[in-house]
Amino acid sequence: MRMYNPEWEAIKDFDYPATMAEAQFDLAGLEIPEDHGYALFQELCRHLPWLAQTPEAAVQSVHGAPSGRNANLVINRRVKLLLRIPVGRAKDVEPLVGKTIDAGAGPIVIGALKVRQLMPSQTLYAHFADMGTEDEAEFLARAKAELEAMGIQCGLMCGKRRRLTTPEGQVVGYSLMLHDLTLLQSMQVIERGLGRHRIYGCGIFVPHKSIKEVAAS
Repeated sequence: MRMYNPEWEAIKDFDYPATMAEAQFDLAGLEIPEDHGYALFQELCRHLPWLAQTPEAAVQSVHGAPSGRNANLVINRRVKLLLRIPVGRAKDVEPLVGKTIDAGAGPIVIGALKVRQLMPSQTLYAHFADMGTEDEAEFLARAKAELEAMGIQCGLMCGKRRRLTTPEGQVVGYSLMLHDLTLLQSMQVIERGLGRHRIYGCGIFVPHKSIKEVAAS
């Protein structure tokens, strides 16, 4: 018997005029560098030139298990390429299907495409957020200020320190959890993101298990 979840019951009745969607692609390859944000974006732009001129678009980092060699990640059948794109661009990502890219650890073939609706959650998580500072306290202060500028007050939890190499130098940031969001606030964050370098995989939020579960673990 399915347990009652008040959040999911609320989502069923939640009506939001979404402007962004998620394009999910299968991947076939061996490995990708752990620090791949910039290289991946450049490879995608070879096939989708409009991506670089679409400031609201974002490319989520590829998440795979560490290979144990050369700071690479393993690509298996469960690993996906995820793009956040304007709803009106859904058809424009189709040319990626069947293309081969190389973000620095060998060829990767982009496979089947699914375009999915973005869903809200009262707790959100970003693998890497870049707020333009290495200092953890300042990082949180800037994230809070950016949220408040959007009219959002919620809980923030800073996580693991992370690094990203760009042409302008190395970026240092942290993983970030937001909790106690309303569904409307959640969609605002999911569609807009936080901080800099969303095209390189930063500041992209996904639904996460509740803060109570995280605290318990």
